[in-house]
Amino acid sequence: MVLTYQRVTAPTTEENRLLLLADPSQRLIDSYVPVSNVYAANDATGLAGMLVLKPQEPLTIEIMALAVSPTKQRREYGRALLVFAKQWAIEHGYRTVRIATGTTSLKQLYLYQQQGFRVVRVDPDYFTQNYSQTIIENGLVLRDRLVLDLQINLPNLPIN
Repeated sequence: MVLTYQRVTAPTTEENRLLLLADPSQRLIDSYVPVSNVYAANDATGLAGMLVLKPQEPLTIEIMALAVSPTKQRREYGRALLVFAKQWAIEHGYRTVRIATGTTSLKQLYLYQQQGFRVVRVDPDYFTQNYSQTIIENGLVLRDRLVLDLQINLPNLPIN
């Protein structure tokens, strides 16, 4: 599996469709994409995934969206996008990679924890307060958001 990454300034229709898989609110996507680093991941046959990295606190980068094309899932592309995000963060001087997911997003939560992310916060009723439509996932109403951090501990990095 080889993915190549291309920086995106304005997502195409196809890229935007993938972003909507990660975040079903076009309004929210439109709010963070212009102030983020957006990457399209391509395999030999075309678009495989999307990744949106938004600077937060001085040393924290947040993965606002991570999506893999439905026809290309179960090929380790999600893991590869997380590895790319961590490497990007290291190269740009960040010490924390953050990602948030729903409490009903069981596969995503498992993947993030496999990659070393740890739950640092629960935002009760985040999805019911920030999304106009009810989101059903794995047969459950999505209400609460989990925020997970991955600490980057590199030797010889100054601590601010």
